Amino acid sequence: MHYKRLPSDTFCVLPFMHIATAASGSFRVCCNSNPNANQIINPENNKPYKIYKHSIEEVWNSPTYAEIRRQLINGEKPEMCVRCFREEESGIRSPRAGFNEKWWSDDVIVAEKIPVDIRYVDLRLGNLCNLKCRMCNPWASSMWVKDWNEVVPTAKLDPPNPLNADTLAFMNVMTEWPDYKKTGLNFQDIAHTVDEIYLTGGEPTLAKSQYKLLDYCIENGLAKRIRLKYNTNLTNIPSKMIEYWSFFKRVQLNCSIDAVGNRDRYIRYPSNWEKVKTNFDELNKLDNVYIQIHCTVQALNICALDEVLDFAESRGLEGDQVYLNILNHPDCMNIRVLPEKLKEKAILKLLPYQKWPKVMDTLMYMQAEDWHDQYWHEFVAYNKKMDELQNMDLLIACPEFKEFILNERSPGM
Repeated sequence: MHYKRLPSDTFCVLPFMHIATAASGSFRVCCNSNPNANQIINPENNKPYKIYKHSIEEVWNSPTYAEIRRQLINGEKPEMCVRCFREEESGIRSPRAGFNEKWWSDDVIVAEKIPVDIRYVDLRLGNLCNLKCRMCNPWASSMWVKDWNEVVPTAKLDPPNPLNADTLAFMNVMTEWPDYKKTGLNFQDIAHTVDEIYLTGGEPTLAKSQYKLLDYCIENGLAKRIRLKYNTNLTNIPSKMIEYWSFFKRVQLNCSIDAVGNRDRYIRYPSNWEKVKTNFDELNKLDNVYIQIHCTVQALNICALDEVLDFAESRGLEGDQVYLNILNHPDCMNIRVLPEKLKEKAILKLLPYQKWPKVMDTLMYMQAEDWHDQYWHEFVAYNKKMDELQNMDLLIACPEFKEFILNERSPGM
C-alpha cells in the first residue's frame, strides 16, 4: 500500500494517533521518549498530566502536545524524541522508523491540534515487579525501591539522586495506580477507535488492574478487533490471563530475554532460567499468541548475545521475532563502555549472526563512540555494589570480564 509522503524528515506518527503513560500514570509521548524530558506538562501548575486525574481530551491538545506536533511537522527535533535521533545518527534503525512504517497512513490527520482519534494505546500499569534487573530503576520496578539509595553514589543513574521520604512513599503506591475510575472512563472514551493496546509495567502479568480494561473490551464487543501486546519477564503467567487472551484478535508477547542460564539470573535477578524457558515453550504453542524475544543489549550480555540468538533459532523463531534494543540508561551499562578487546570479541562472535535484524546495527553503534574512559570505573563500582546487595559475582556470571576487573578489585580499591 502506498501512502502519502511523511510531512518532514523528522516526523513521527505517534503523537498524532497514540497515547502513552509512564508507570507513575503520567502521560508521555511514547515508550522511547527521553526519560529526562518525557512528560506531558500541564501549564496551569507545571506538573505532569496523570491518566487517573485528567481526561484524554485535556491532554491530547495541550500546549505540550501541540508544540511537539508543530516541531515534527516542520522538521525539527523535539527534546522528548532525542533517543530515536541519536540512534539514527549512529546509523541504526530507530523505533521512530518502525512506528512510521506500521502506523502512517492517508487518514492520519496532521496538524498541531487534532480530533481525538487514538489507534494505539501504551499503558504502563504501575511499577509492580518481581525482578530487579541490573539496568532498571524504582520507577519501573518496585523491587528496586529498597536498594536504590545504596547504588546511586556509584554511577550516573536515572533518577540521579537518592530518593527522599515522599518519593519513596509514592513509589510504594505506584504498584497500583491510585484511582481507576478516571482511568476507566478515559479508556471508554477512546476504546471504539483503538486497534492495539500495549500493556507493560513493572511486570504487567502481576497487575490486576488490566482485567477491568480487558473486561470492558470483551463485554462491549471490541476484543475481536483489538490486538494486545505485553512486555513480560516470563516468570509469572497466570492461567486467568491466558483465558482472557482467547477473546482478542491477537496477542503479542515481547519476552524479555537478555541471556540464558546463570547470566539470565545475574542480569534479571532473581530470574529462574528453567522457569523462563518452560513458560516460553508453553506460550509458543498457543494459537493466537505471537512471540517475540526482546533483548536489551548491554555491556553484560553483548559477548553472550549469540546464546540468545541460538535459543531463538532452536525454538523456530524467525528474524522479525527477535528485537535487539540497545540499552540507553544507565550510561555505565551501555555497550560502548567495554574495553576494546571485549568489543572485538563481541564482533567476532556476532558476525556469523548477521541474518538477525539489528545485529550489524548494534555492532556499528558500539563502535561509533568509545565511552570506556568516561564510564568504565562506574561500571565496575556499580556492579560491585549490586553484587554485594544480591550476593552475586560478576566474574562467575560473566567470565569475559576477569582479566579487566581483577585489578580493579585489588586491595585499596
